[in-house]
Amino acid sequence: MKHKILTVAVAFLVLAVFIVCLGYFTRKNISGSLVRQAQNLLLQKKYNESLLKFRRAVWWYSRSPQAWKGSGQARYYLGQLDGALSDLNQSLALDSLQPEVLLFRGLTFMKQQDAGHAVADFTAAITLDSMVALAYYHRGVALAALGNYRESVADYRKSMELDRENIDAYLKSIDARSALDDYKGVLEDYDRLLSVDLDNEDAYFNRGYLKLNIDDLEGALADFSKVLEINPGNIDAVFNRGTVLAKQGNFEASLSDFNKSVGQNHKLSQSLYNRALVYLNLKRLNEARRDLEQLIRQEPSNASAYLTMGVISSMQENFSESLTWYDKAVEANTSYPEAYFNRGVSKANLNMFREAIEDYDRAISLRADYPEAYYVRAVAYINLRQPDAACPDLKKAMDLGHQGASELIAIHCSENRGQ
Repeated sequence: MKHKILTVAVAFLVLAVFIVCLGYFTRKNISGSLVRQAQNLLLQKKYNESLLKFRRAVWWYSRSPQAWKGSGQARYYLGQLDGALSDLNQSLALDSLQPEVLLFRGLTFMKQQDAGHAVADFTAAITLDSMVALAYYHRGVALAALGNYRESVADYRKSMELDRENIDAYLKSIDARSALDDYKGVLEDYDRLLSVDLDNEDAYFNRGYLKLNIDDLEGALADFSKVLEINPGNIDAVFNRGTVLAKQGNFEASLSDFNKSVGQNHKLSQSLYNRALVYLNLKRLNEARRDLEQLIRQEPSNASAYLTMGVISSMQENFSESLTWYDKAVEANTSYPEAYFNRGVSKANLNMFREAIEDYDRAISLRADYPEAYYVRAVAYINLRQPDAACPDLKKAMDLGHQGASELIAIHCSENRGQ
């Protein structure tokens, strides 16, 4: 009898264990099925629906790191950052060797402006899997947010090696190198980017603009021309190409570009001014005046326009009229050394040497490394028969690279006579 009771008890125990195990595996399987459904919804960017299924998966089996991970990801995309952190922490507590979860938790920290903790998570993800390109990329972003641009560049470079198609890595590297004033590196990154994305209009434009600013005119011209090959309607590129061509002295081609820019009212003030300078170099003075007059009507306080009107009058040897324009330039901008310089030259041409010297003094006070101003002030002193005042200016002009100063030194400065 006792034996029969024991047998029944064992049978019931086995049955109970079976039922418990069956329940365990059933709950786990249901949870796994819900996770797979939720992941599909997540891929479709149906974040609310996916979150509901992930939460149901957690209810059925709370020890599923995948369910907690998915719930955290859905909450991240929904902007529920505190909830996302809580879920991702739970996932890592169940399985700490998940680089993707560390990556997402790092992204969540970044959303919360916590770059320090983000760097730690991205580093942990890289330690677990050194081939995760996005971990290097996002750590680079976090390091840049902390002002550590040099290390961020190294991470962007590694990200590029692992994923050549990640255009954002090239662009972020360019930003970081720019912050470091590493323009050679910026150009290298643009070269790498354009080797991957051959028709990237913005990259050609920005590289061209950088080359323009470092006086690589041939390179800038090639890049702006490429932009216009990709997009003939890019009026910014037309304007910049006109600027490059003017700097190269190709004024006829430059004029064609500025005509288009003015015709579309693009950067109209600057386009009118640049076209006026082109006309000036082509000796088409009336057309230059016309553009400057239009510019002055639009911007009555444009000192550069008044200055250039004065230059035109000076070129026509109408020095009295030029003084009127230079006066207006000085009124518009009292800290404009070129305006004082040019007004002084006009005064000297009218034999107003003392007044000219006052303007040269002002120009030099505003710009101490102005060789032409020292030279013309010395000439004014010579005309006033004051060689002792002229010689220091001539020596300063020569020290600053003025080519004609040495000849006047030999003639007027006593210590050089007879040598």
